[in-house]
Amino acid sequence: MQTQGNMVRIPAGRFAMGSSQSSDEDARPVHQVRISAFWIDVALVTNRDFEKFVNATGFQTSAERQGNSLVFDLAEGNWLQVSGANWKHPQGPDSSLAGKDNYPVVQVSWYDAVAYADWAGKRLPTEAEMEYAARGGLDDCAYPWGRTLQLAGQYQTNYWQGSFPQHDTGADGFRGLAPIRQFMPNRFALYDMAGNTWQWCADWYDEDYYGKSPSDNPRGPQTGKMRVRRGGCWHSTEHLHNLWVSHRNYAPPGESTSHTSFRCAQDIP
Repeated sequence: MQTQGNMVRIPAGRFAMGSSQSSDEDARPVHQVRISAFWIDVALVTNRDFEKFVNATGFQTSAERQGNSLVFDLAEGNWLQVSGANWKHPQGPDSSLAGKDNYPVVQVSWYDAVAYADWAGKRLPTEAEMEYAARGGLDDCAYPWGRTLQLAGQYQTNYWQGSFPQHDTGADGFRGLAPIRQFMPNRFALYDMAGNTWQWCADWYDEDYYGKSPSDNPRGPQTGKMRVRRGGCWHSTEHLHNLWVSHRNYAPPGESTSHTSFRCAQDIP
């Protein structure tokens, strides 16, 4: 694969977007999509990356301006709105980024992700680009690495094992968030295209979009209330389809959580 800094060139191509095997109704109908070549980050944006942006610009995130953010409490097995939670204190004011430079930045809203991408001279990937990149050239796959959640008994990503939401056993090596590049990349040399964190996409979300989507480089509806997230996260269980390459998720663009991050893309002139 051709690389440029921390990005990989994804070749142009066609693929069948969506899934007829998933229970997700918004992943149907399966439809052919053509994607132009583009660059995409090899890995998720890290705390170190985001800190450089903040130091250079003085940017304040949505959570910092609001004074609170959503945190999943592993002890309680529940989501909490925590005062003082933000990207520097992802679990609340008593938490820090000490020793976590190489972890994905979380507690970032869609607006925060766009601001970072603009500063870096990049953009957020479209939903179609994300699915195409996640598939890594595999035509018939549920996950970025194939049809099964594990390969030869080995974990391929960071997700929830055990009784949800009471206890994550951490059998994959992690309870909660993991650093980047802890598992094997897919065939396009991309890490964490499923699991670890949800990833913001550029598009507005529309559950019926696949029935009217253009076939060439779709960029989502022109308006909406929710923005698309892709990839699943450490909070996803094997019994749901959240980790599937076809799975669609969404959230308010101003929302930030302890399980959502992003990566950037870039056009090829």
